[in-house]
Amino acid sequence: MCSLNKKTVLIVEDHPLYRQALSNLIKVSFPEVDLQSTNSAEEALTSIKKTSKKLLSDWTILLDLSLPGLSGLSAVQAFAEAAPRSNLVIISATDDKLQVSASVGSGAIAFISKSTPPDKVTEFLGRLFRETLSHPELVTSEGNEDITNLKPIRLTPRQIEVLLLIFQGKSNRDIASELHIIEVTVKAHVSAIFRELDVVNRTQALLAAQKLGFRPTTNN
Repeated sequence: MCSLNKKTVLIVEDHPLYRQALSNLIKVSFPEVDLQSTNSAEEALTSIKKTSKKLLSDWTILLDLSLPGLSGLSAVQAFAEAAPRSNLVIISATDDKLQVSASVGSGAIAFISKSTPPDKVTEFLGRLFRETLSHPELVTSEGNEDITNLKPIRLTPRQIEVLLLIFQGKSNRDIASELHIIEVTVKAHVSAIFRELDVVNRTQALLAAQKLGFRPTTNN
């Protein structure tokens, strides 16, 4: 067990079994940590907004990439903006490099695959709590990987809006009308999105958006 300054861990995970397992692991391994959990990004963000920004620097947020409601890359950006001084760690059922690159590019400091054994999760969190994490990491069942050299994918909030509308099957004209911008601006955003995602057409962009947690029936 590690001796820690007072830390807060907020688990944002909708799967009850994994949320409980992760909570139990942290309680046993790090009993001094103030542990909170919720099953939605919206509830977690409400809690964050009620917390002093000074205190948020001692927070670690473990955010599932696939949630009901606000989810995926939209959620990552929302948490990075709401708590920029906290440690934002993404957890996901996969360790897809597109997800990892986009999460880090949006403000996450690490990415944990749900297949990672408990002892490796504990080891990683111990270093994170002791503030000895020197670079962004991907944590998987195969071990820890330095992802400093992994090209981050950085999309602006407006580009995420455009990508969501592409995912919903909207044309450039429809997107321009919905966002109250001119069509040439939409085309510029689409070109920038394609470059960041390393895709060449809307079909590839749609598949990338699906990996990044976009859903056609939500506002995320």
